Amino acid sequence: MSEAYAAAQTLLDEHAQIEAQLADPAVHADAGLARRLGRRYAELGRVAQAYRAWRSAADDADAAAELAEVDDAFAAELPALREAARTAEARLRDVLVPRDPDDARDVILEIKAGEGGEESALFAGDLLRMYTRYAERMGWATQVLESTESGLGG
Repeated sequence: MSEAYAAAQTLLDEHAQIEAQLADPAVHADAGLARRLGRRYAELGRVAQAYRAWRSAADDADAAAELAEVDDAFAAELPALREAARTAEARLRDVLVPRDPDDARDVILEIKAGEGGEESALFAGDLLRMYTRYAERMGWATQVLESTESGLGG
């Protein structure tokens, strides 16, 4: 976990610096800068939250391990606490993976009926409905820019 800890520590330092910058009223005079800092602060907030959860879980497991030598009740809790620490560590590793810069960008999806006539058009219509429903479930906005319907509804 040392490499993840070092990467997390660098990001936590940046999170603290941005937090200090956002507290400065002069930063908010430049709306573009404030927006950019706010986005980066929100991205780093995920790392800070995951790091705090991991640190807390690891500290709880360490404390229970020390107390398990004296009290059997702590020994019974130790496996669950260690599992919680491993889960929190895995979550921290996941949030440390750099995000794709295109994640926040829009997508244009083109669905065309190919060879196969009406059956192909029906399949294309099914694909459109499937992708549209998926986007709605994910909370994404959809817009059909252009469509040509076939006689059978494809």
